[in-house]
Amino acid sequence: MTKAILFDLDGTLADTVPLIAEQISAAITAHARPVSAAAVVPYIGVPLIVTLTDLSGLPAEDERIAAITDHYFSAWDVAVVEHGPALLLPGVADLLADLRSAGIPTGVVTAKDTGPAIELLEAMGIADVVDVVVGTDLVANGKPEPDSALLALERLGATAADSWYVGDAASDIAMAIASGLRPVGITTGAALHEELVAAGADIVIAHASEVLTLLTDDQLSATAPR
Repeated sequence: MTKAILFDLDGTLADTVPLIAEQISAAITAHARPVSAAAVVPYIGVPLIVTLTDLSGLPAEDERIAAITDHYFSAWDVAVVEHGPALLLPGVADLLADLRSAGIPTGVVTAKDTGPAIELLEAMGIADVVDVVVGTDLVANGKPEPDSALLALERLGATAADSWYVGDAASDIAMAIASGLRPVGITTGAALHEELVAAGADIVIAHASEVLTLLTDDQLSATAPR
């Protein structure tokens, strides 16, 4: 078994939080009731169906939920093609390349379905430096439950106690804690520094490059949870 580093996708590797919030807001507003982009942001990082039902006030089986979902996915596909590499957050490409060179396995664990997650990684040009991608569609329970993180660890042959999860939302931190991973918050997406600390993050960073600093920090291994 080995150490691995798992990452959230939206807001952690990809600068997509504002775009997602705007598109979900527009989709719900078009088919159900007015919802602001700001109201969507706290839901970034949880399964889409939870976001849509909570914000629309509709049950999951309502046909309008399917219409909202189709509306959002269609807009998202266009946005990914339009923005592509510009969605990649600063320092991410170098970080993933350095982790690959160091022989440290990496994975993406996301509230997205796996297919759209891979499409986004490909559009940003980093799919070939991520070892495993696990979306909500591959598990019984999405974030903040531990299922998807544990599946990623299993596929990487890694142990939770020796591995980290880096994410930008409270749901990321909750999942990391539930799965036994070290929770590392990053302030490039949905949550503020203090929100990540309150959620239980051991460390909060502001830039992807800081992950490499943590790797060489003797204090990290001394304080890592077991």
